[in-house]
Amino acid sequence: MSVRSGKRLVLVCACAALVLSATAGASKLPIAGRDALTGKRVALAQFGGKPVFVNVWGSWCLACNAEASTLARFARTHRRQVAFVGIDTEDSKAGARAFYKRFDTEYPSIWDPKGILAGAWSRGTPTTLVFDRRHVLVQRIEGSASLAALNAALKRVT
Repeated sequence: MSVRSGKRLVLVCACAALVLSATAGASKLPIAGRDALTGKRVALAQFGGKPVFVNVWGSWCLACNAEASTLARFARTHRRQVAFVGIDTEDSKAGARAFYKRFDTEYPSIWDPKGILAGAWSRGTPTTLVFDRRHVLVQRIEGSASLAALNAALKRVT
């Protein structure tokens, strides 16, 4: 191996290490922010001792629209057992309002217009993150969440 090749390899390894450390640190970003509709502070930490389902969504996302009725109904049905929070990503507040009205959604959603929070916790929309009572992430449902998947996740955390 030449000196030049060795330097390239070191540079590539250093860049990879930076990407990996940034990705690892990103998932540590606390799930907290302002509600897209009310502007009130919402944080995972406010649901101490209760499992929490966090749904990453956007009003522009077709799969998010497909799962929205199921999520809203599930959240209402199980509100005594688990808390529900949304992360409305790369969206407008007008889009969020229309989405919430259309799907009769009651749980708060953190407004994440630049996708920073969503990007730290998911690989895309929709994604439902399932946290246990200690708020440890125990499951990720990527893509539209079915009622069967939500019920299985509920059994896992209750």
